[in-house]
Amino acid sequence: MAIAMEVEEGYPQPTKVELSLRNKLYIKISEHLSEDEVKSLRQSMITDNHIARGRVENAKPHEMFNMLEADGKIGRENLGLLKELLKALGKGTLAMEAEDVEEEEGRVMDGPIKLTSTREVNNRRQIYISPAAEKILSSLPPRSVDVVSVVGPMRKGKSHMANLLCKKKSGFPLGDDMESKTKDFWFWIRPHPVQTGRYLMVVDTEGLGDYCDEEQRDKDTKYLVLATLISNHLVFNLQGNPDSGFVTNLRLMGDLAERIRVQRDGGDEGQNLGQHFPELWVAVQDTHLKTPQKYGRRLTPDEFLELLLEHKDGHTTAINSHNNMTSAVKAFFPKRHLRLIPAPSINSDVLSNLGSVADSALQTEYKDATGNFTREIWNSGQVKRVNGEDVKTTGLLHIMRYYIDAINDPNAMPSVLGAYEAMAEGECRRASEEQMKTFQKTVEETVKPLMPTDEATCNRRIQAAVDNAVARMSADVGKWDKDGTWKRRLQAKLNKERLDLLNLNSAKSKDLCETILKKVDLPVRLKVGRGVYNGIGGFNTYAKDMEDVYRAYRQKASGKGPAVEKVLETFRATETTRRNAIMDTDKKLVEEDRRVKEEQRKKQEAKAAAERAAEKERLARAEAAKAEAERAAEEAKRRVAEVEAKRQEALAEAARQAQRAAEERARRKERKYFLGIPY
Repeated sequence: MAIAMEVEEGYPQPTKVELSLRNKLYIKISEHLSEDEVKSLRQSMITDNHIARGRVENAKPHEMFNMLEADGKIGRENLGLLKELLKALGKGTLAMEAEDVEEEEGRVMDGPIKLTSTREVNNRRQIYISPAAEKILSSLPPRSVDVVSVVGPMRKGKSHMANLLCKKKSGFPLGDDMESKTKDFWFWIRPHPVQTGRYLMVVDTEGLGDYCDEEQRDKDTKYLVLATLISNHLVFNLQGNPDSGFVTNLRLMGDLAERIRVQRDGGDEGQNLGQHFPELWVAVQDTHLKTPQKYGRRLTPDEFLELLLEHKDGHTTAINSHNNMTSAVKAFFPKRHLRLIPAPSINSDVLSNLGSVADSALQTEYKDATGNFTREIWNSGQVKRVNGEDVKTTGLLHIMRYYIDAINDPNAMPSVLGAYEAMAEGECRRASEEQMKTFQKTVEETVKPLMPTDEATCNRRIQAAVDNAVARMSADVGKWDKDGTWKRRLQAKLNKERLDLLNLNSAKSKDLCETILKKVDLPVRLKVGRGVYNGIGGFNTYAKDMEDVYRAYRQKASGKGPAVEKVLETFRATETTRRNAIMDTDKKLVEEDRRVKEEQRKKQEAKAAAERAAEKERLARAEAAKAEAERAAEEAKRRVAEVEAKRQEALAEAARQAQRAAEERARRKERKYFLGIPY
């Protein structure tokens, strides 16, 4: 057991601390190296630029290894450099022990544990991350993670598939035909079986239930949303033969667009959720089906999937539902695959004991199919990414917290960029806190033991520790801290530490009072940084907050020495600039608000006048059109009457002519009769 000093208020108290496997190894190496070997080790450190000469000249081996850890060159599950150094010294046995320690630390979890649970809050089912999962994910080294989530209907072999993806036969509990074993989310995180320096995290999810049950569908959709958002591989597990009803198993996919955004503010026009969604693997287990023939050959499983997702012609409710679902799957999962996996065995005893039977009891076709499937995922080279950036173990915890909070909030919706911001914020905070601790440890070991010393030497040693801390943070999270805010915050904190150290033996009262004032003023500074006062009425809010600051300072600084008023006077002078800036901003915003409202009023009046003129013109045109229509109707009526009159006159004339002809024939007949002329 080692003794560490734990400092709280009052005197330091000794605390027993169990040495880690690495520290035990470091001490053992120190004990087994000769003086010449230690000299060779120091020279290697200097020659290969692992540690500066001044730091290792008198350092013992375990001290040098601790320096390498502080610089991030070795650490948990990362002893490659240490093994190389030991091999160079001819210490093969110690190098093998280092490899054993590395492997032992790599055994992150012996088995799966719950990732999430649920509880009722205000009559709503709320998801939360289990404390055990929080502890594991927050304690792991920050490495990229290949996250594979297995979803699908209950009692269809999801958990068995999850075990295979973990390269295990058992682990996730297997259910039977009557009872589903998996509730909520379970996970197993292990060193990646193929990609070095990465983790594989397999998530087994609670089985999807009856889609027609609204409460069940809402819960299933939340789980599907969470599984989709945290994964880079989404395995949708099904069972049986793909047929015309196959697509209905994917209908929850159609609900994703209503539950997820790309932008935090919802401005997703032109944004493609599919760019941010995981690769979809539809795994159909226990199938005896082979892909159909087309184009003179048998389709590949991926081509068969596209065939199943083709749009159907027609407009019935069923066809529209099918087409909507297929469109959603295609849009959300541009990278998608289908894999057909035959049954493990025809023996019911084997099927009931998949977690324990020997491989020889399983059908060769099944072993080949599952082996190929898991290797495809492992060898993809993919890791979880958010907005184009790799997600580390710690970052995964940040985005899960964000997504779960958003899913639980009925008035919120998870967004990809919101998760990115949450991860960036969390990673920067973690790195800042880690480097602050490293800096303080370095100061305790290399600066304070040398005090008192001349100011230049003291300042040079402190500045070296500051520069190292800032450089390590930039190397760790520079891509997250794009505008340098966290770097500047860390630099500001470290610079304050530097000044505090230089004045450690003087001005106790001044230092204490400044600390008090900075603490009570911190809420105001944070508000200033967030722009809380940059609005109409902001100055009044600021003035009230400052009254509270001064009141709190006088209460806390009372009796703390002669510098109380001097520090306050200095603060008032600097605060006046901030006060004036906020007051000027407030005045400008008020004037701008008045100007904008006046312009709006004028625009509204002009718009109303234009609308009235337009309405008047429209009515005039309508009246003219009406009159023209009436005139045209009268003209048409007159013409019809004229035509009818002419027709009637023609008919009458024809009748008269016929009458005259008949009379003429009668006269001729009568004349011939009297004359005795035959007729």
